[in-house]
Amino acid sequence: MADLDLEIFHDRNFQAVAAQDMKLKDFTKTVDLHVPGYTEKKRLLDGLKDFAGKVEAAENKLYMVKAVGKVKGKMESEEHELINKYHSPDLKEKVQTLSASVQELIDQGRLTVEERPALQEQLAARRASAKAQEKAKLVERLELMLVSVGKAQGIAHPVAQLEDFYAPCQELKSIERLEKAPEKNLSDYDRNRIKKKSTLQDDVRRLENKSRMWFETHEDFQRRLQKALIELEKQKAEQAKQEAREAEERKRREEEEALERKRQALKEAEERKAAELEAKLEAKRQEAALKPQKAAPQAKKKEKVQRTKLDPHEFFQPPPREEEEEVEAAEEVEEVEEVEESQPKAEAGPTTPPEAKKEVPKVVATPEPVKKVPKPPKVVESKWGKVDGAEVELPEELAGPSLQESVKEAVSAAPTAPTKTAPPAPKKKEKKKFTKLGVSDLGFDANNPNYR
Repeated sequence: MADLDLEIFHDRNFQAVAAQDMKLKDFTKTVDLHVPGYTEKKRLLDGLKDFAGKVEAAENKLYMVKAVGKVKGKMESEEHELINKYHSPDLKEKVQTLSASVQELIDQGRLTVEERPALQEQLAARRASAKAQEKAKLVERLELMLVSVGKAQGIAHPVAQLEDFYAPCQELKSIERLEKAPEKNLSDYDRNRIKKKSTLQDDVRRLENKSRMWFETHEDFQRRLQKALIELEKQKAEQAKQEAREAEERKRREEEEALERKRQALKEAEERKAAELEAKLEAKRQEAALKPQKAAPQAKKKEKVQRTKLDPHEFFQPPPREEEEEVEAAEEVEEVEEVEESQPKAEAGPTTPPEAKKEVPKVVATPEPVKKVPKPPKVVESKWGKVDGAEVELPEELAGPSLQESVKEAVSAAPTAPTKTAPPAPKKKEKKKFTKLGVSDLGFDANNPNYR
């Protein structure tokens, strides 16, 4: 494609689509494939309109030459070439088709961000001119076009072979930064990189010729390329983050799987050990079942411990008096003797444990009280042999023992049957009773002023 300083007529792509050899069907496919943008289609449309006028003028001139003769007119070689290669009706048909395609882009709002403001200015100028000429239908159509352009969101045409541009363009940016740095700060490696700048630029130029749309200027392509590279860089950064996250997730899954395999292996090992241990225990149980069984010793019964209950009131008794101590000691000694006499002697056999025996309180030896000796009964002398206080001699027939003595002798001579007497029941130990004493009983005088 030619640059802006060259006319579109000298462009090889323009000559190919304008030639009468390219039919209308092929023309439509070629334009949709290589000229997708509004600016490029509008540029092609304007070029075809101008070129169709030139071809039509050359054809009219040829018609006039044939009509008036060779003497009156002369055809130039360029005009002969136009007439031979191009045909004005064909160009007009292609212009109509391309105009419909451009109008469709406007109606659909398929415009770039840079194209929208410039197109709005053009449509506004045309609307003002149509209003001045009082062309109502044209004004209405232009207003609809302005509405469509105002709703356009702005599209971006993709750059062909963008991945091939990324590496050399990034290297050119790095080289441009190195060129701004001081020469003394550059290393040999950096200088060698700077020397490769021209080679990289040639590579980028070749890629540009392949990727640029037909009838697109170098400036328009560079602007579109830089935007595409910025988006690609963002995508690559996001892709790198995504890959890092995926790698981390993959590593985590691998670690979890390895941990799960290890856990499963340990579980299987434990189950295998448990099975082996159970088999050994079962074999030992079978061996033990074959051996003669010994009677299991019976557990000894635990004897119940007998405890002596203590009366808590005994801890708070006042000290006994001497007389009371003597009387109580004597009573306790008598009770113990009676209990010992009443209990039969135990036969030989197992004795009760020493813990079960009732503890006999120790009796403090106290002097025995002096017992009064009862007086002998008065003997009444028999008055059988006395008469008025004088002894009377009785005859031999009446002589003998007295009646009382005879009864005693008879009783003593009679055989006595042995009687079995029951031992006296042990006396129950009565609860000691305490008498409340007043202060005055203890020798204190409440009315004595000296005690106050």
